[in-house]
Amino acid sequence: MTKKRKMMKTMMLLSLAAVTALNAGSMDEAFKGGKASGQIRAAYVDQDNAVDTDTYGTSLGGILKFETAASNGITLGVAGYASQKIHSLTGSFDEGKANGDLFAENTKSYAYVGEAYVDYSANDLTLRIGRQLIDTPLADTDDIRMHPNSFEAAVVSYGGIEGTTFVGGYVTRWAGYDSGGDISKFKKLAGDNSEGAAVVGIMNESIENLGVQGWYYGIDELADAFYTDATYAIPFSETMGLELIGQFATFSEERNSGLDGNVYGIGARFNIGMASVGAAYNKASNNEGDFVSNGFGGGPYITSMEEMTIDGFEDVKAYQLSADLDLTNAGLEGVSLCALYGDFKSVPANMRVKEFDVIATYEMSEAFNAEMSYAMVADKNNNTSEDGLYDGGYDRFLVRLNYNF
Repeated sequence: MTKKRKMMKTMMLLSLAAVTALNAGSMDEAFKGGKASGQIRAAYVDQDNAVDTDTYGTSLGGILKFETAASNGITLGVAGYASQKIHSLTGSFDEGKANGDLFAENTKSYAYVGEAYVDYSANDLTLRIGRQLIDTPLADTDDIRMHPNSFEAAVVSYGGIEGTTFVGGYVTRWAGYDSGGDISKFKKLAGDNSEGAAVVGIMNESIENLGVQGWYYGIDELADAFYTDATYAIPFSETMGLELIGQFATFSEERNSGLDGNVYGIGARFNIGMASVGAAYNKASNNEGDFVSNGFGGGPYITSMEEMTIDGFEDVKAYQLSADLDLTNAGLEGVSLCALYGDFKSVPANMRVKEFDVIATYEMSEAFNAEMSYAMVADKNNNTSEDGLYDGGYDRFLVRLNYNF
């Protein structure tokens, strides 16, 4: 048995010990004092492809979650995720018109247990074991379709030092939109032969207006990865300010996986009143045939668009311009608009893609919100890549209605 398997076995034994620690009386009280919560989500997606059949799909689903009250610092949680296809508002699968973004394999409806965990908290220490939501730079929820990514992991965090949080853990499997294949099935993090990834991170905000973080990921059979960034805010007044960000990631491949290279990023955002504008730049450097990655989720890179990112490309460069409007002060409370322009280029991959996004959100109340995004992806080289990383250009329209309870 490898050390990593021994580690996961130890974590499972700790979970069983935690549950056992709840005697019948305390368990009864924990469940009686528990809380149910969830989300109902309706989504529609339409994709107009330049060189392929146009697709569309509609789904109604959501999340139903129950979490016990804490007993001796121990909490149990479970959440079911479901997506039901609305057949009359979804294209035909046989004709290639069904958009699979909202569904499981072959555009089928799905239901699965997205979260099931044991959580232990004591003072500034928290340990969670099981299926859970994780948000780190190279492993994150990336909730962009019907459900967030979730992970099978053991994660411990400690915040006993003011302004500083330490995180450590081990992740083995994941499910969700970014996991590929059948998004409702938990699959090994980095391929069938991988035993998962060790994760260690530190986040610090002890210096006024400055936030820094650093993370290490030891991904079995794939790569060792390190990520860091720093964000500095310069306030000019209560309604005006400038934010600067720098980021760096490096990957060192294992077993000739091809995931190897460095990513550099720099960005700035200026806000005044209800408006803000920003600019960002990413550059990756690799040896021939290698590439960089978002990790397991949407990725941390500041040039990422609704559709395009630098993920999977060699020697890629990306620029982004953005503008945001919060219309609350204009009498439209809860309404915000965002426009993004991105330019992506990789000479080795013969890739040049430009994307323009428009995003609108409406927070009607704490419980209800609506989101709309329209992405226009233009393949400037007028080709379709054999590996499927881009597909000759397309327009994608997405609407989501969310009710939280």
